[in-house]
Amino acid sequence: MNNKERALLVAKKAHANQTYDIYPYIFHIKQVVRIAEELGYDESIIVASVLHDALEDTELSFNDLKKAFGEEVAEIVYCVTDELGRNRKERKEKTYPKIQGNWKATVVKICDRIANMEHSNLYNQKLFSTYQKEYDDLVKNLKSDDHPQNEVNKAWRRLEDIISETSMEC
Repeated sequence: MNNKERALLVAKKAHANQTYDIYPYIFHIKQVVRIAEELGYDESIIVASVLHDALEDTELSFNDLKKAFGEEVAEIVYCVTDELGRNRKERKEKTYPKIQGNWKATVVKICDRIANMEHSNLYNQKLFSTYQKEYDDLVKNLKSDDHPQNEVNKAWRRLEDIISETSMEC
């Protein structure tokens, strides 16, 4: 069994009582993984995509992830885990510096946002609108010249495509 398969088992169990819209939470996780795979990212990004909400939404700890999947994956997941805050905007403002400091975390965050936008565009226009409004902040806070541009830009282009396609529809 490879790391991705093991991570999927862990995520399915850890998120067992959670839902994503009307679906079991694993549906969202698989969408994020699909996007990361389609864009051709490496195993650490794929595995971190599986586990991206584990620290934020489950009982799993950083050390659990580190022990099972290694320091790099655990660190990526830690970086995309929202910090505490009084509201969504404050949580994001506190979390963005962690994400921006790790290019692989930036990729996982963008893949997560792509999955959320694709889904909400079809099933939850209010949430989709929230993501559209946050786009400029996301770009401002996560784009970095320090990132390997050829790697990170694959994800940015996919997200930009969603933004431009939906802007033209309006």
